[in-house]
Amino acid sequence: SEEDAKEVLTPVKNGGGSMEFIAPIHVLDRLRECAYVLSFGNGSDGGASDRGSETVQLLQTQKGTAIYRQLSGQIDTLNGAWGAMERIAATPLPFVYVVHLRTFLLLYLFLWNLQGVGSNGWKSIPALLAASWALLGIEAAAVECERPYQLHANHLSLGKMCVVVAKNVAQTMKTVGY
Repeated sequence: SEEDAKEVLTPVKNGGGSMEFIAPIHVLDRLRECAYVLSFGNGSDGGASDRGSETVQLLQTQKGTAIYRQLSGQIDTLNGAWGAMERIAATPLPFVYVVHLRTFLLLYLFLWNLQGVGSNGWKSIPALLAASWALLGIEAAAVECERPYQLHANHLSLGKMCVVVAKNVAQTMKTVGY
């Protein structure tokens, strides 16, 4: 539910006392906590101490360990995917490459327009402008794709992806009785 997602995404204080909130890391940490609680329970054993209950408790601990290992492996996979997305987001195109591409694209379009007007006359201007606009748009789209995870309308939202994962895990945990 929406309240569950808000609870998962509540900022926490870091060691220095200031509020620090990185949604993906926070969600992954909360998922790991939930996986631990789901696997091992809250730690209360009811005070039983006979030999039969010790055997049952040992079997439950082994089962919990296996469940936690599987859940932790899945969370590690999710963490690796998040790290890959962060590397993509933190690796810009080299400045020299962008300047070189733009300079030669503009030079090419200028010379192409001059040649088109020279050989076909002024009637070719609308077609040349449309083609130039399309090529400049492709270049602008390439620059936008350089950083796909930002807070703009046309970018991928890494935080929203984490919220969806948290909601899916919460639904799964609700289904299994947690």
